Amino acid sequence: MRLINADCFEAIKDLADNSIDSVVSDPPYGLGKCSPAEVMQCLTAWAKGETWKPKGAGFMGKAWDAWVPPPELWREVLRVLKPGGHALIFAGSRTQDLMGMSLRLAGFEVRDVVQWIYGKGFPKSHNVSKALDKLAGAEREVIGQATSGIKGSNPGRGTMGGDTHVYNVTAPSTPQVKKWDGWGTALKPAYEPALLVRKPLSGTVAQNILDHGCGGLNIDGCRVESIDAPEGRFPSNVILDKQASEQLEQQASASRFFYCTKPSKSEREAGLERLTKKSVGSFNPEGHIATRANVHPTVKPIDLMRYLARLITPKGGVVLDPFMGSGSTGCACALEGFNFIGIERDLEYFEIAQRRIKHWGGDGIELTEYPPEPKEAESETLPLFGWMEG
Repeated sequence: MRLINADCFEAIKDLADNSIDSVVSDPPYGLGKCSPAEVMQCLTAWAKGETWKPKGAGFMGKAWDAWVPPPELWREVLRVLKPGGHALIFAGSRTQDLMGMSLRLAGFEVRDVVQWIYGKGFPKSHNVSKALDKLAGAEREVIGQATSGIKGSNPGRGTMGGDTHVYNVTAPSTPQVKKWDGWGTALKPAYEPALLVRKPLSGTVAQNILDHGCGGLNIDGCRVESIDAPEGRFPSNVILDKQASEQLEQQASASRFFYCTKPSKSEREAGLERLTKKSVGSFNPEGHIATRANVHPTVKPIDLMRYLARLITPKGGVVLDPFMGSGSTGCACALEGFNFIGIERDLEYFEIAQRRIKHWGGDGIELTEYPPEPKEAESETLPLFGWMEG
């Protein structure tokens, strides 16, 4: 296994053509605020083969999440992937169109979209009636208290990683505002898409597999256990977590779907016992600031990444993750017996990934820093891509 502490745009350039069997990655979703005019500017630049630089920041104020990775990054990924090789690229529900366009313009074929559906998402909706009262300078009456009821949420702070949180319930102050009571601006998030894309084949599927060992999906290796199908059900493009599957079971059998819950605290923290825990900006049940050793904000479940890697990677193949984060894909590859190349610029996340992958069985880890940088450059405020600098 090879872990590279570097800007992925630069590090991928050192990888050989047609050397990677598959790509499983959870890149920035590009949740920054951009107007329709800026989206048009971006797409126009991309269509011309030009670079477009986003402004501001995205999820949790991170500069690296201001926009989705551009076509020039995915072209490098396409170059190192073997003909017929597949990639599964996670995207945001509201920016998957941009992620898909970026991948298409790089030369990938979009084959499908896998939906990971979960029951613990927390809505980050703007309360319209509260906004109207605030605009009028009116004070709202507190009529009770409620609990978020969702572990890992913290209403009013927009952060992740805490536990259930008690908050005040208030009533509109005027009849004019009352008619907007119950109105918001966003839906509860309940799924994340992963775009299934493929590097174009060299000839037919059969010939491509003979020549390059890539081009198909591991159907039998990813069949879902079912009491009414002894050989297992054919894998679908829907993956449920435990809560979502239980809701579906109330109506009909969900046995055709693969189940995968969000990662538990013990899974996120395994292997990090010696790391100092840091505040994640939310609260535990006792009302104290919650702390973690794994401070990465978007940790994917290892079981989910195992399933996805197994679906598209030939036995003994090499999996690339250009956006390694805290290393869930690497942990999955260690457990599945795949070779792995992971790239992560943020030094803190890189160390977390290294420890987690080792914990889950990653042996013979080779660490690479490219290029060597002075200490002052190791800041999470730095953009993740060269194309975002300036």
